[in-house]
Amino acid sequence: MSEGRTRVALVGCGGMGRHHLNVLRALPDFEIVGLCDVSESAREACGSEYEVAGLHDDPGAMCDAERPDLVTVATQTRHHHDPTVEALRRGISVMCEKPIALDLREADSMVETAAASGAKLAIHQQNHMHPGIRKAVQLVGEGAIGDVMLVRGRNKAGRKSGNEFMEMGTHITDMMMRFAGPPEWCSASVFYEGRLAASGDVMPAQEMSPRDRDSGHVMGSRATGRYGFAGGVMGEIVFLDYAKTDNSNYGVDVLGTEGQLAVRTSGDLNDSLWRLQRPMEGHPSQASDWHQINLSNVGVENPIISMYRGMAKAIQDDTAPPCDGVTGRWGFEMIMGIYASHIADGARVNLPLADRAHPLDGWAAAEV
Repeated sequence: MSEGRTRVALVGCGGMGRHHLNVLRALPDFEIVGLCDVSESAREACGSEYEVAGLHDDPGAMCDAERPDLVTVATQTRHHHDPTVEALRRGISVMCEKPIALDLREADSMVETAAASGAKLAIHQQNHMHPGIRKAVQLVGEGAIGDVMLVRGRNKAGRKSGNEFMEMGTHITDMMMRFAGPPEWCSASVFYEGRLAASGDVMPAQEMSPRDRDSGHVMGSRATGRYGFAGGVMGEIVFLDYAKTDNSNYGVDVLGTEGQLAVRTSGDLNDSLWRLQRPMEGHPSQASDWHQINLSNVGVENPIISMYRGMAKAIQDDTAPPCDGVTGRWGFEMIMGIYASHIADGARVNLPLADRAHPLDGWAAAEV
């Protein structure tokens, strides 16, 4: 780091890349030193807008020329692995967009390369640092709701489940793990057009939804998954293909022996955490018994900023960054577990999965 500033280079000058650049530009402790994209027009437009002179079409060459402290990988999922590994091999830390990779083999490669090089790898699941989540973790640690029994992930819909898995799914599974740790097993079912999904329903993500990103093979319009965590803690997640997105539904519920917490991570950061001081919800007319929790003592800031500041501190102090590569891989593993269990007729599958290939790739090929 130069003069206390973290030098950042970015791969992927599309919409998500610009989202990161807007945040970084506003942070005085960060300096954008390089941009990389295969599209000349995209990188030149970003270079002009963000006043960055170091423009490149190859991630490795950018790392060699600009020598950043941190590389942000904001490409589509198919292109997460290679630029991440190129940077990590050079000892340069990486903030990679979610989900970590197309399959668990790629995820393993990324995590192993980080471990071998000593560089930091974080997966940009920013709700890991959402103030509502951080405060809820604090309350659970203080015993505010007793012993955790169930963690329920809640998605925002607006997509078929296959695309939602790869677009928002790992955000949800990461939030679940903040309260329960990594799962030990998964049991799940995936549905398509009113029936259990079959191998012929596997398709590319952009065939299922042309407006979404290239996230490899996906399947299904609705899905339900159950997880078993250490100590008998249960987890559940349901993906329903409501046509309209409802951001207010997005978050996680934590049910304890003495109360409940509800975190909703879209909208006003201060209006994101609610507590029920009894273990069961009761009648709908009792909804007013939920009480909002003040977040002022955990620091309320954009969780993307918290992710970057946490990464800079990890690089400086040689500690684990927020949502490190291992954690990001676990969030993705929970999604792959849904497919693996469905293929096994809903049977429980142990996590981590023994077969690191994408479950849908092998299933579709075996049925041909």
